Amino acid sequence: MTLTPAGKLLYRHAKTLLREHEEALQELAQFVGGLTGTLTFGASTIPGQYILPKLLAQFRRQFPSVAVTMHLGASGQILDGVLGGEWELGIIGARPREPLLHIVPLWHDEIVLIVPSDHPWAQQGEVPVRELVRQPLVIRERGSGTRSALEQFLAQHGISLSQANIAAELGSTESVKQFVAAGDGVGVVSIRAVECEQDLQKLAVVRLREGRILRRFYGIAWRNRTLSPVARTFWNFVTESAKADEAKVESTERQRQGGGSRSRQRR
Repeated sequence: MTLTPAGKLLYRHAKTLLREHEEALQELAQFVGGLTGTLTFGASTIPGQYILPKLLAQFRRQFPSVAVTMHLGASGQILDGVLGGEWELGIIGARPREPLLHIVPLWHDEIVLIVPSDHPWAQQGEVPVRELVRQPLVIRERGSGTRSALEQFLAQHGISLSQANIAAELGSTESVKQFVAAGDGVGVVSIRAVECEQDLQKLAVVRLREGRILRRFYGIAWRNRTLSPVARTFWNFVTESAKADEAKVESTERQRQGGGSRSRQRR
C-alpha cells in the first residue's frame, strides 16, 4: 500500500498535530515542576554508539521521567530525518550545507586506518597516502560522515576515492572492524571505535604520513522551529557536555606540549 497525494498531505499535518500534542504535555508537566515526555532524535553511528549512550544515562539520572528513543543511521539519513520532520534533533559526523538548520559544533574526532595485528603495516604507525589506494579498502557506505572525511582528505592530496581498490562498503563501523579483524583489507574508522583494549589486541591503528584526518560532530535542528521542552533541555545538556569535554582535551594537550618543551630544555 502507498499513500495517495491526499494521504501524504494528511500525514504531514498529522505528524505536526502529534508533535504539538507531545509538546503541550511536556510544557504542562514542566509548569507543575517536572520534565516528562519522550525524547526522540537521530544520531550517526559513531556518536550514537561511542559517545551518546553514556550521556543519555547521565541525562536520565537528572530527568528520570523522560523516556529516550535514539535512531541510528548514516549522517545523510539523520540529516534527511531532521529535514523531513521525523526528529527534532540530530547529531551527525559531517557539517551540512543547509541554511534552514541551526548547526552547533560538538566533539572533535579523528579518522584512522585499521589493519589486522599481523599486517605488515601494524608496526609502522604511519604510511604514505599513495600506498593506501593500492590496498584493499574497507569503508563505510555513501552518506557516512566517516567516508566523507576520507574523501575530503584524499581530494586535498589530488586523489579520488574512485581510484582506490575498494574491497567492501559496509553499513556500520562494527562491520568494518570485524571484516578487517578477520584478516582482509585496510579499514577506515573513527578512533573512538578502536579505543578499547580488546579491539587493540586484534587490530592495529595506522595513520597517514601526510597528516591526520580530522572532523567534528554537529548537532542539528530546524532554525526557525521551537524545540519541545524535552528536546531543548537535551540540546543544552549535550552542548554543555561537549564544551566541557573539549576543554579537558585542550587542557591535556597544553600540558603535554608543556611537558615536551621542558624535556627539550633539560636536554
